[in-house]
Amino acid sequence: MYLSYSGQTSQTGAEDKDSSDGAADNGTTSQLVYQNNSIAIYRLKDTGIKVLAAPNPSEEQLLKMVHEHNISKFLPSTCRKRHVIDVKGFKGDPAVYFQWARGETLTQWLAEAQQRSDVDLNVRLLVAIAITETLFKFHDGGVVYNSLSPNNIVLDMFEGSYVATFIDLSEAMIFYSKDDEFARTVGMTDLKCLGVILKELFHTE
Repeated sequence: MYLSYSGQTSQTGAEDKDSSDGAADNGTTSQLVYQNNSIAIYRLKDTGIKVLAAPNPSEEQLLKMVHEHNISKFLPSTCRKRHVIDVKGFKGDPAVYFQWARGETLTQWLAEAQQRSDVDLNVRLLVAIAITETLFKFHDGGVVYNSLSPNNIVLDMFEGSYVATFIDLSEAMIFYSKDDEFARTVGMTDLKCLGVILKELFHTE
């Protein structure tokens, strides 16, 4: 089973030369940056491509790709999230094309911070503020992220401080009223995950 997106499928990715991350383009090959049993992520310049690597992807997996695109479009442009460009084929497999988030994951940052003497409490506070601000913008934009973890947060420097981008929108959920029981319940999951992350961030031993 295969879905054709945007009215076309890509056998080589060559037609996506303006998409930067994950296709072969004018002789430039894509770089495989992550792979497990179900997905592979490629990068080419500033575009990423998340490919369903399983031979027979389920309908649920395909719908999650479309869902990620819809969440990206639903959130306001001021929200620091993975910007999904399109959902279409890559070398015959379903794929999500997205704008590559510059920086490093919080997991990588924490590992490096343990080896650096200049990462003091003030620096960690800036990181905490950046993550909290992004989560607030998600909730303010009507979306519960629902999978907050150090691997899904990308940190970068901007104007002398940190900014945090949330990637992988496949588990995010839209809510239409902050007074809904659903919004309060699922939103609490984000806050609990934030608490775990902040505990890890300020644990320096």
